[in-house]
Amino acid sequence: MQEFRLKKRVAGSLLATSILALSMAVLPNGAAAQDSDLQGEIRFSWWGGQVRNDKTDRIIQLFEGQHPNVSIVRENADWAPYWERLTIQSTGNNQPCAITMQTRWLATYARPDILMPLDELVENGTLDVSGIPEPVLNSARGSDGNLYMIPHGVFYFALMYNEQMAQTAADAGVAPLEYPYTWDEFAEYLTAILPHLPEGAASVHNMGREQDAFVTWVQSHGEDVFDGSNVAFTKDIAIQWFEYWEALRTAGVTEPPEVMISDNSALIEESNIANNRGFMTNRPPNQLGSVQTTVDTVSPGTTIGITPYPVGPDGTVGMDIGANGIAIGASCDEAQIPVAAEWINFWTQNEEAAGIYESDNGVVSIPALATAQAEDPDTQPTQVAHIELYQQLIDTANPVFWPAGGYQALTDTLNRAYDAVAFGQLTPEQGADQLIADLQQQLTQAAR
Repeated sequence: MQEFRLKKRVAGSLLATSILALSMAVLPNGAAAQDSDLQGEIRFSWWGGQVRNDKTDRIIQLFEGQHPNVSIVRENADWAPYWERLTIQSTGNNQPCAITMQTRWLATYARPDILMPLDELVENGTLDVSGIPEPVLNSARGSDGNLYMIPHGVFYFALMYNEQMAQTAADAGVAPLEYPYTWDEFAEYLTAILPHLPEGAASVHNMGREQDAFVTWVQSHGEDVFDGSNVAFTKDIAIQWFEYWEALRTAGVTEPPEVMISDNSALIEESNIANNRGFMTNRPPNQLGSVQTTVDTVSPGTTIGITPYPVGPDGTVGMDIGANGIAIGASCDEAQIPVAAEWINFWTQNEEAAGIYESDNGVVSIPALATAQAEDPDTQPTQVAHIELYQQLIDTANPVFWPAGGYQALTDTLNRAYDAVAFGQLTPEQGADQLIADLQQQLTQAAR
C-alpha cells in the first residue's frame, strides 16, 4: 500500500525497470547530426508560466548556439489564450512552423491544411523518433491515420496537497490515506482533516467543475466518456458526481462557489494551495516543480506533494494519460522545414535539452532519458516524484480518445452545469441533463 505522503526518491534500478517496461525502446541515438549549413528563422509556440518559459528559453539558446545561423522566434502564452491564438492563426494560415500540441486538442487541428503530416519526414529520417514508444507515437495520429506531432512528454492528472497540513492531521490522530483509496474514503478523509487545518482553509478545491477529475470519476466507475463524437457516460453517473461535490461543499469541506470558480484559473502565487488557504487541489503534477518554486517564495517552509485520484468502488483506476509534442504548421515554408525538423529532433532527443526541461510538460517520452533524469542526483525531487507516480500508475491507465472539440466542450459544459448546481440554479438531475445535452450538441457541431 502506498502512503498518502509520497516518497521524494526511489531506487534507481526499480524506476529504470518500470520505465523501460513501457516499451522495447533502445537508447536514443541523440540529436540528429549537426548541419553547419542549417540556417533560417522559425516561430515556435508553447504554453506555460514563467518557470517553463525560462527553461524553454535556455533550450532555445542551446540550440541556437549549436546552429549560429538559425533563429527561433518565441511565442508563448498561458493555456487558454494559447489555443485561442492558435485557432485564429490557423484560420488565417499564419500558424508557427513549430507548434506545441497536445493529444487532447489534436483532433481539432489534425488536418493537412492546419498541421503538416509527418510520416514522410519520419520515413526519410528527417525526423528522428528513435526511442519513443510506439503507443506514445501512435497517440499523435489523427483520425485519418497521419502522424501530426512528435511526442516529447507523456502527461497525466493527479492531486497536489500540503504535506505539513497532512502531517499535522496525522499527528492529531487522522489516519493518512493509503493508495488505492475509493472516492468514499477520499471524502471521509477530507472531512476528518478539516478541523485540523488553519482557520478558514478548505480541505479541497471543489472539483465538481473540473473535467480531468470528472473523467477519472466516470472511468473509475466503469463507464466511457466518449464513443467517437458521442457522449458515452450515463445521466446517473453525472448526477452522482454533482451530488458528491455538493455534499462536500455544503459541509464546508470545499471552498464556496465564487472561490471555486476563481481559484484554479488564478496564478499559482495567488492560489489557495500556495497561500495555505487550501489543503488539496487538482493542478497537473507536471507543474509540481513550478508550484513548489512559487510556494517557496509565497509560503516558505511549505512543501507540496502529489497523490493519485481515487479509484472506483471495485478498485477500477480511471486515470487518463496523454502526450504533449511538437507539430509543424502547414503554412511553414519549404525552406523552413529543415530547421523545424532539426528543432523537434533536438527537443525530443538531446539529453542536455531534456535535462533542462526536467519533464516539465509530461514525463519525457523516451524511457532512457526519463531514467537518466530520475537517477541524476541534480534532478529536482519534485520531478523525481512526478516520474515515480507516473510509473506507479501507467500500467492501469485508461487513455481517453478525445474527439474534435471534445476537451474544450467538456470543460465548458461541465463548468456551466456544475456552477448552476452549486449556485442553486439547477438540481443535480437538471445539471446532468444540461451537461449531456450541451456536450452532445457541441460534439456534433465540431464533427461536421
